[in-house]
Amino acid sequence: MPNDISASLRARLALEKAGFRFTHSLGQNFIFDEALLDEIARCAGADEGVNVLEIGPGAGLLTSALVSRGARVLAIELDRALAPVLEEVLGGTDRARVVFADAMRADIPALADEAFGGQEYVVAANLPYYITADFIARVIALNRPPRSVTVMVQREAAERILAKPGDEKWCALAALSSFYCTGEWLMDVGRDAFTPPPHVDSALIRLTRRDELVVNRSDERAFAGFIKSAFAMRRKTLANNLSAAYGFSKTSVEAALENLDLDKRTRGESLTLESLSQLFYALKGDV
Repeated sequence: MPNDISASLRARLALEKAGFRFTHSLGQNFIFDEALLDEIARCAGADEGVNVLEIGPGAGLLTSALVSRGARVLAIELDRALAPVLEEVLGGTDRARVVFADAMRADIPALADEAFGGQEYVVAANLPYYITADFIARVIALNRPPRSVTVMVQREAAERILAKPGDEKWCALAALSSFYCTGEWLMDVGRDAFTPPPHVDSALIRLTRRDELVVNRSDERAFAGFIKSAFAMRRKTLANNLSAAYGFSKTSVEAALENLDLDKRTRGESLTLESLSQLFYALKGDV
C-alpha cells in the first residue's frame, strides 16, 4: 500500500482488503476524522515518552495519532478479525504493540508492567457502550491504576459518570469515580463522527487519579465496597441497604446516621462522599 496516502484512507483500504464487517454486538463504531483523533490523543496526554494503554484500537487510527505525538502504546483488542488491518496500519512503527485479549478479563497491570517496564501509564479508549460502566469501575480501582483514563463514551454514560451529589444521576459509578478520580467533560462528539453512526451522541471525558482520598489508603477497597452497598437498591433507605450487605441491625445504622445529624431514612444517593466516609468510619468495626 502506498506510504503517501492519509492514515484514514490507509485504514479504510485495509478494512476493505480484509473484508471486515462491523459487529454491532462488539460495539464497533470507528472514528476516521484525523483531526478529531489527534485532539483525542492530545486530551489523553500523549506526548514524547508517555505510555498509553489503549482499549479497543479498532482500525488503529487513534493508535497512530497517539504514536504520532511520541507516545508508546500497548493496545488491547478483542476482535481478531482486525489483526490484518492493524498490521497494515501500524506495521511501520515500533512504538505500538497489539495484544488480542478481553480488556474486562485481562491482567491489565501485568500487561502494562511488561510493556512499559513498570512505569506510569495512562489509558485512552473509544469504549464499546456495553462495557463502559464495568470497565471504568474496574480500571480506576486497579492495584496499580493508570494516572488518567480518557474515554469516549455515550453522552448519557458521561452524565452518570460525572454526576455530583444531589444530581438525579448521582449513583454508585459516579461516587466511585469521584472517590478515585477527578473528572472532566472534555468535548461533545456527535454520532456522525463515527462509522457506522450509533443511535446516540457521545462525549470525551477524562478521569484523573486523586493523590489523596477521603479515607485512609488502607481502607480504600473496603470503602469502595461500602459505596456499592450504599447504592445497591435506589428505592431502599441507606439503613436497609447496609443492613442487607453487612448483616448488622438496621437500628445501628440509623443510630450512626442520627449521630452524624443525618436523617435515618436517607438514601445513599443523597449523601456526599464525605458523609459516606464519616458513616463508614462510624460503622467500620462492622464493615
